[in-house]
Amino acid sequence: MMKKISKTDDINARLERDGKVTVLDKKEHIEAIIAMNKQLEAVRREYQIKDRKSQITAANDILTM
Repeated sequence: MMKKISKTDDINARLERDGKVTVLDKKEHIEAIIAMNKQLEAVRREYQIKDRKSQITAANDILTM
């Protein structure tokens, strides 16, 4: 007989037993999550712009050499 071993289940059970698990479903938690998502979206957009500019600069350097 095969026995399934899951370290994740053991860790989750231990954390819950120790009282280290918190459900983030209160209004202030949801507002914080929304604010964090907006900030991450802005950072991601800024990174994409810089990446595109870098690729264009690299392509121009390769073409002009």
